[in-house]
Amino acid sequence: MNTYTTTNYVHYYEINSQRQASPVTVLNYFEETAVRQSEACGYGIGRLMDKGLIWILTNWSVRMNRYPVWMENVLVETRVLKFERFYAFREFTISNENNSTLGSAVSRWILYDIHRNRPVRVPSEIAEAFKVNCGKDNQGNSIILPEVEVAETYEPGLEFRVRLSDIDTYNHVNNTRYVEWMLEAVPFEIHQEFYPASLEISYRKETVYGAYVLSEARQEPEVSGTIKIYHRIRDKAAGAELARAVTVWKKVQHPPGVQPLQQN
Repeated sequence: MNTYTTTNYVHYYEINSQRQASPVTVLNYFEETAVRQSEACGYGIGRLMDKGLIWILTNWSVRMNRYPVWMENVLVETRVLKFERFYAFREFTISNENNSTLGSAVSRWILYDIHRNRPVRVPSEIAEAFKVNCGKDNQGNSIILPEVEVAETYEPGLEFRVRLSDIDTYNHVNNTRYVEWMLEAVPFEIHQEFYPASLEISYRKETVYGAYVLSEARQEPEVSGTIKIYHRIRDKAAGAELARAVTVWKKVQHPPGVQPLQQN
C-alpha cells in the first residue's frame, strides 16, 4: 500500500482570521494521514513500540498555493518515496474536491531504536509492507531536501514553557509545536497581510516537559510582495539549538467582505 488518502473537513477551531486553516492544521492533516497509512500497512505505533522502534521526524519541506478554508473538504494523499538506510522519505499532496492542488510537502524520518538509543536500518519487511524499493534498501537516486539557511543574527526570542499538551505518544514534544512557537515570533501585521507559502524546517535536538524554550526570528525586507523569515528554537537554559526553519510569506488576497484584524 504505497499511496493512502484521507478526507479532512476544516473545522472552525482550525482557522485563522482569514477563515483559512492554519499551517499547523495542514501539518496535522499530513501527519494523521501518514500515521493512518502505517496502521493500515500493519506497522503502526503499537507494533513498532513493541519492537522498541519509533519514527522521528527530521525535516519538512512544504509548499502551499493556498490554505483550505472553513467548512472545505480536502483530500490529503501520502506515499513513501523511498527507504534509505535508516531514513524514510514521504511525499504529501493536499487538494480540494475538484482535485485542484492546494499544496505539497516532502518529509524525512529516521527509524530509531529506543532501547539501543540509535538509528537502525529499515527492515525489509517494512519496505515490503509499504511496497517501496521492492522490499530492498535502495541507496540509489538519493532524495536531497533543501538546506535550511540560518541568519547571522536573530531578534530576542519569545519564551515558552513545554506543557503536557505539547507531548506526543513518544513523550517527545510534538513537531508541530515547534512550528507554532516559530509562527508566534512573526509580527501580527505579517500574519494579517501575508501567508506562509513555503516552510523549510530541520529538527535538531529534542526538548522535554517543563523546559523553557526561546523562539527567535530574523525578518528580511519585503521584496515584490514576498517576505523571508529565518527562525530558530533554542533551549533557554543550555542555549542548544532545537530546530531551525525558513518561511517565505506572500501577500494575502482577502476574500470579499473579509478584512484583516486590527491590532489594538
